[in-house]
Amino acid sequence: MDVEGASIFARGISARGPEGNVFENVDLYVPSGSLTAVVGSGGTGRTSMLLALSGRMRLITGHLEVDRFALPRSARRVRKLVHPARLRPGHELEPKHRITQAVAERRMAAKVTDDDIARAFAIVGLAPDPHATVDALSPADRLLLAVGLAAAAEPPAIVVDDVETGLGREARAQAWEALRALTRTGMTVIASSTDEPDADVDVDVIRMPPRPGERPEPDPRQEPDPRQEPDPRQEPDEREGGR
Repeated sequence: MDVEGASIFARGISARGPEGNVFENVDLYVPSGSLTAVVGSGGTGRTSMLLALSGRMRLITGHLEVDRFALPRSARRVRKLVHPARLRPGHELEPKHRITQAVAERRMAAKVTDDDIARAFAIVGLAPDPHATVDALSPADRLLLAVGLAAAAEPPAIVVDDVETGLGREARAQAWEALRALTRTGMTVIASSTDEPDADVDVDVIRMPPRPGERPEPDPRQEPDPRQEPDPRQEPDEREGGR
């Protein structure tokens, strides 16, 4: 698999949902062939950001282009460049389908072959029982199934929502490594998560702005500043200047 990945540039983008703005004034750059994590707590607009970057959610302000195709004018072209692997709502595998059914659907929809799908599964490290149903797979394998099926058509970019859902620490690390493996083909991968990947994962991070009234999350990759931490050896009145 040899893919020419898509790059994405945005300046000052904002989007609005039924209950108001879902994110505001975000700048970002996603290099071609990179793995990027869109990180933020619930309600910060992670899923909406993936929808916007894939041409599936209209912006209200700012400039966004994918491989120099500007949105919203080129939204249809962008949707052909950026494929959803798992993106809620509307882009999820049918839980009761057998793997054979999911594969057959993808063959028809994306015009790919069994060999294309087998290659994508091998890259992400997936070897599912073809007679199992989707909901019988582990959460990690359900994620990799969705990713492998999306990658089989060799799109320039894919988006993956909620990577960490249902996964323990070890499974999360394996999932991020599978996504990293896809980028070695040249494909751009953008995935959302509540928490940042571990520090040993080679990934670019876009931190979503906090919701109004919410304090920003500290960067777990930075050492804490000792000047900002009280000395636990001191009594409370000493830390407060003896008051």
